[in-house]
Amino acid sequence: MKPRHKILTLVIISILLNVLPARSIQQIYTPDILTPWKDWVLHNNQHKYCPNEYNDAQKRHCNWISYLELDLKMRNSQFIMKGILFRKQYVLLPGQNGCWPDDVMQRNNVLAVVPYTKHPAILLPEGPFEISGRFLYERLPESLYIPQQVGVLTLKLEGKSIRDPYFSTENRLWLRTGQSEINSGNRIHLRIYRLLTDSIPMTMTHYLQLSISGNSREELLNHVLPDNSIFLSIDSPLPIQLEEKNSLRMQVRAGKWTIKIVSRFITPIYQLTPGFFIHDSEIWSFKSQPHLRMVKLIGLQGIDPASSGVPQEWQSYPAYRVNTNTSLTFQEQQRGEPDPAPDQLSLNRDLWLDFDGDGYTIHDQIKGTINQNWRLNMVQPIQLGRVSISGKDQLLTQFNNQSGVEIRTGQLNMTADARYIDCLSQIPTIGWDHSMNSVTALLHLPPGWRLLSVFGVDTVSGSWLGQWRLLDFFLALLIGMAIYHLKNIQWAVLAWITMILTFHEPSAPHLTWIHLLAVIALLNVVPKGKFHELMRLWFVCAVVLISSYVLPFMMYQIQSGLYPQLEKHTNFQSNRSQSLLKTASYRASQKSVMADRNIHQESKHHISDTVIQTGPGLPERQWKTVQLTWNGPVDKSQYLRLWLIPPYLNGLLAIIRVFFVSLLLFGIGRRFSQFCLMR
Repeated sequence: MKPRHKILTLVIISILLNVLPARSIQQIYTPDILTPWKDWVLHNNQHKYCPNEYNDAQKRHCNWISYLELDLKMRNSQFIMKGILFRKQYVLLPGQNGCWPDDVMQRNNVLAVVPYTKHPAILLPEGPFEISGRFLYERLPESLYIPQQVGVLTLKLEGKSIRDPYFSTENRLWLRTGQSEINSGNRIHLRIYRLLTDSIPMTMTHYLQLSISGNSREELLNHVLPDNSIFLSIDSPLPIQLEEKNSLRMQVRAGKWTIKIVSRFITPIYQLTPGFFIHDSEIWSFKSQPHLRMVKLIGLQGIDPASSGVPQEWQSYPAYRVNTNTSLTFQEQQRGEPDPAPDQLSLNRDLWLDFDGDGYTIHDQIKGTINQNWRLNMVQPIQLGRVSISGKDQLLTQFNNQSGVEIRTGQLNMTADARYIDCLSQIPTIGWDHSMNSVTALLHLPPGWRLLSVFGVDTVSGSWLGQWRLLDFFLALLIGMAIYHLKNIQWAVLAWITMILTFHEPSAPHLTWIHLLAVIALLNVVPKGKFHELMRLWFVCAVVLISSYVLPFMMYQIQSGLYPQLEKHTNFQSNRSQSLLKTASYRASQKSVMADRNIHQESKHHISDTVIQTGPGLPERQWKTVQLTWNGPVDKSQYLRLWLIPPYLNGLLAIIRVFFVSLLLFGIGRRFSQFCLMR
């Protein structure tokens, strides 16, 4: 076999060995020519052939100690251990420092006992094993380490069989020391707290706190739940079984444990007589539901929940002490809530302006709580096209000549798509017949469009007027005043207009104007000499520097004015908008795939001629984005007023910018270059 063929064969065998089910490695057929390579292929992979847990294929167990027999005496203590290994490995032995296993043998072969993970261990090959040994100690220890993998343990102390050996949480077996015994008594301390939830139906949550001492054993708690109730869920770290008459049978062990049981009453409850108490008194908490009904509890004594040990999550509810002779009455004062809390809704909106400026495509995301209004209508002239609640498309209906959707859930998570083609510069802030507690919006502008300013909003990020800072005004004023002192008021006005038009344009010269004007001002006052010659050289460098900025700027202005799609832009893009665009794109791609599947599944149950509106398609372009934020609640009657610059006007402004910059540079450089170079 050629070397490359051998390597390929080894790779294939390695892959097959990794995907084969867990079984003995020795049972896997291997050609004779590859047998010498078997250990090399399986290096560090032997654990993949160990049995896995029934519910987790990643958790594998490579050793199983099925039986351990301990015969412990003051002298001549022995042990026998049986099990099976699924790969060669170290096997932990019972014992520890001061009680070290000795004379460990397998089939009359003495095995070396070495420390492994701070415990005695021996190295055994794959397969079943049976070993025996004895312990070396001066006196019987108080406790003995037992490997966690032990299945069945047989313990004899001084020839007496111990039926219920006591284990601690550290895998230690506790033994007699002199006349004392660790597990001297089996005790259980139980505290019960209950929570009544006035829902439909009424539920009761039982919170059991157990403190267990003594041996691992079985305990029975009789009649823990009310007679006219059935359990819904049990959360317990201990094995537990619900038996007849609502009794609990538990397999307990030493420690502190918490059991949580939820039950519901079968019939409406107006009076409750606690005949299911384990103690003489208990502490109950009551969680009212005012939107369902208002009740008054009669026959109970109120207590402080914080000082009476009530669970932390229940301390916000009123607590009562309930005795066995107490008769609890629910006096109903009112059903339903006459004045429900106001709706709490938030609106996140995305607006895409059309390329030709004919209208907007709107995508709304509304979240919050509905308590009063169970229908949302889109006001005219916005045309509602699609609504989805919790990911499911809804049927749009007409009510009072307005399109809308019925709400069937108190927690609202709704998305909607719409079109607005009425007025480009004025659009309803909300667009729904419902005021919002908070509103944020993203305005997406196509190439060639710019937002001069916007009114009716608290915070704007991305408009032309919003870009101006105090430092920008100061620099523009400084440049104009410098030109006024160097030339005249007409050139200063021209400079101010040029700064207003170009200051926030990409690649526009800013500080280079100040640099050029500073050199010109120095040339007017510096006397002839070497320093003046140095100033003349500086002037030439300043002209070259500003030209290197002005020429690319003018070329870019002409290019973006004629072809707006080539303009540079700084896109303010929030994470919410990015994820929204990705979600919209994914939804559009998956909609056609799921349509046939949904129709096929629905046709199995019924035939419906209901057509769900799909609405306008959402754009996926990302160009210029303006963020709009309102700091407080927004009324449904408010409007948003936009000052937009269309592409044709933006192109005209680009030509004006080029002309004004050229004129200003020519006016400054022509006169002073002749004057400075002639001196």
